[in-house]
Amino acid sequence: MYQDTVTLFNRRREPDGDVWYPTVLRGVDLNVDHAALVAKYGSSCNDKAVLHIRYGWHDGRVVGGKDYLTPMLWRRAEDPAGAITLQSGEDFDFFIEGAWPDETPVKDDDWPGGFYAHMVQTRDGVYAVSSAAKYSVIPHIEVMGR
Repeated sequence: MYQDTVTLFNRRREPDGDVWYPTVLRGVDLNVDHAALVAKYGSSCNDKAVLHIRYGWHDGRVVGGKDYLTPMLWRRAEDPAGAITLQSGEDFDFFIEGAWPDETPVKDDDWPGGFYAHMVQTRDGVYAVSSAAKYSVIPHIEVMGR
């Protein structure tokens, strides 16, 4: 448990187009076993993955060496690459299995049809964030992905 690696991509609407900010998260737990998801969350579960991210405070940081901010605070952050958020809905974030080669922001317009669409069409293990909940008793964030 907590031996997986994923890359989280946070979307930020910029005046010249969307930008995706990648963050590689190591030491997470990713479960993509549909039977296990249905057993735990019920037969109405439409999600394809559940991601558990441990967090802790170290040098003022929370997750993966970065601050964890609410979506509203992250959109206003002066340094969005220095923080992460977990946004669902219309302006959703997404995560992929494995490590993305670097953490350079990705411009959506550089990819025909958009970066997320390209990732879905060319890779397995791409999940849009459908919900996220932060727990404090056993400090972790549970992220559901479709």
